Amino acid sequence: MKSIKCLLALVALSFSLQAFALTDEDYMEFTEALTGGNLKVVKKFIEADPALVNQKFFAWEPLQMAASKGRIDVVKYLISKGADKDYVHPASNNTAFHMAAFINDAPLMKYLASAGVDVNKKLKGDVSLIRFFREEHNQPMVDLLTQLGTKDDGCKEEKCF
Repeated sequence: MKSIKCLLALVALSFSLQAFALTDEDYMEFTEALTGGNLKVVKKFIEADPALVNQKFFAWEPLQMAASKGRIDVVKYLISKGADKDYVHPASNNTAFHMAAFINDAPLMKYLASAGVDVNKKLKGDVSLIRFFREEHNQPMVDLLTQLGTKDDGCKEEKCF
């Protein structure tokens, strides 16, 4: 009898999970809205399924997608809905803050820092963002990162990976 109850519970759970699964078209619409800055569409999806705020799409979270394109309104909305501000992509080792820095989006970086992101998460090889931008000869970004509290630590070797 226990196994029948377990099986029924499993079937019921799988149906409820499938009810919120995105179709291919939904997936495309949602991710395009995240990167395109269409807040109305992003809200539609998140309100229908709040778990989407931290859903992984090829290991990228919505916050990283929006930050990579400088979509500050979408970023603010996602954070207000509980997005994981410090999620690190397992392959690239990048966070939303890193993505904003890579596109030189100072207002977005300042917002993320004020929202409490960890500005000291390291890049691959334990490399700090400051080292990366210093090596790119981007002194304004080094200055901004320093102002936001990013530490110049991590790997100090010539080659860190």
